Amino acid sequence: MARNYTGFDEIAGGKRAGLEMLVDLLEAHFGLWNNGTFGVRKKRGKSSYSVHATGRAGDLSWRGGNYRGTGNYADAEKLMDFCAEHADALDIEAIFDYYPQPYGRGWKCDRAAWQVYSKRAFSGAPGGDWVHIEIGNKYADDPDYYVEFFKKTLGEAKNPPKKTTTVKAPSGKKPWVQLGSKGADVKKVQEIVGASPVDGDFGPKTQAAVKKWQADHDQHVDGIWGPGSQKHSENCDCKDAAPAPAPAPAPAPAEAPKATAKPAATSAKRPYPGTPLRKGSTGKDVKAVQEVVGTRIIDGQFGSRTQAAVKTWQRANPSCGPADGVVGPKTWAVMF
Repeated sequence: MARNYTGFDEIAGGKRAGLEMLVDLLEAHFGLWNNGTFGVRKKRGKSSYSVHATGRAGDLSWRGGNYRGTGNYADAEKLMDFCAEHADALDIEAIFDYYPQPYGRGWKCDRAAWQVYSKRAFSGAPGGDWVHIEIGNKYADDPDYYVEFFKKTLGEAKNPPKKTTTVKAPSGKKPWVQLGSKGADVKKVQEIVGASPVDGDFGPKTQAAVKKWQADHDQHVDGIWGPGSQKHSENCDCKDAAPAPAPAPAPAPAEAPKATAKPAATSAKRPYPGTPLRKGSTGKDVKAVQEVVGTRIIDGQFGSRTQAAVKTWQRANPSCGPADGVVGPKTWAVMF
């Protein structure tokens, strides 16, 4: 039965438990592995956001070799057949297969059928060794539903496999810095992503900082510092030094009441861009905001870190209105 396709609707605050459970159960039953779920990034080579940013999409790979897949495309076909057969019950809205010639194939709920693409529909096809799955909002936050469905449909719900923490570096991939790595290369990565401490030891905190950096910069979010992350860091203002602290205010007279927070001084007035700047905005106006609120990275990308810095700045300057992380006319007027 055909259903409306949702696609991208809004950026989620993080991973959504229902989608994560579905991916874990598919991994456990069909031998593919989780190649990535939630990540705030745009579609490869496009300006629109990926459904991964909504927390309703996951990639599962059958890649073998140094990875934990079987290397057998037939396993991926079994998984896709299962998902298409039970798409209504699982609230699956799209399945994209990157492997077949000439440009992969896709199943979508609005046509309830597979289509082999005759022209390029997404990057990675043909030959991509992973499957992309999207679900609707109905069960995206309900992991128990998926557990019960698998028990009812397959007679059991296998326990999701233990997550591996490291991946062997593929041949020729440099750099490749990940959980467990140590040394000078790790220190460089820690400095770029703002991890603390900068000690050359790639632990869980550094991994979290790398994932945060990748999400903020629309990169593949896997917590591994590989060639893609390195190249992006070299082509953006990712190594800007932290802004100098604002000068301390002059001491108030002995009898004067304590001064309230003042807006940061700016060198010149700047015209309002016409529309509010918020998470997902890009450009020179975002850079100007980042300079005012003191983000470590001045790259014109309004990500989670910039949003948090804006909220902090708004709380210190209450004349802006509510600390909502959005730079609207009031906040802009106080900033500039």
